[in-house]
Amino acid sequence: MIKKTRSAALTEKQSFLTPSSSLLDNHFDEITETSQEVLGLVALLKTLTPNDSKRDEYEGRLYVALTHLDHHVKPAIKEWDRVVDRMPED
Repeated sequence: MIKKTRSAALTEKQSFLTPSSSLLDNHFDEITETSQEVLGLVALLKTLTPNDSKRDEYEGRLYVALTHLDHHVKPAIKEWDRVVDRMPED
């Protein structure tokens, strides 16, 4: 079983990926966590035989994780565009 964890990552001020808004920060956290879950489920599914009794359960969980990822990626891109559009031009 893959256990979900939630922890905040601290970024340095000069880091490329310093969130520009709390909304973007939340989406990054969710994308990171869900990406790790997807990777774990894919790795697990690769080890199972096609007739394994757990395959359906893990495929269902993978579908849910991918849907959750989609739910956060699209708004993150939209928020990123909004933040970039508000930045002063050099």
